[in-house]
Amino acid sequence: MYALMLLQASADDAVLREMERLQRNFTFLNSGLWVAWLILVVYVLMMVSRERKLKREIAGLKAMLEDKPRS
Repeated sequence: MYALMLLQASADDAVLREMERLQRNFTFLNSGLWVAWLILVVYVLMMVSRERKLKREIAGLKAMLEDKPRS
């Protein structure tokens, strides 16, 4: 009878340890996904900023060409 109780207790402990391990893995996965999304958002914002800068530079160059006297 005691052996059966010990076997049941060790099985319950194993299940609890496995659940804790899965929860810890889920926490790491969740953190990793947040970091990945953050990196993606920062990258997209950087690309938008570069695009705006290039558009301003192109507009400035066009204005310079229009102001240049024709020879």
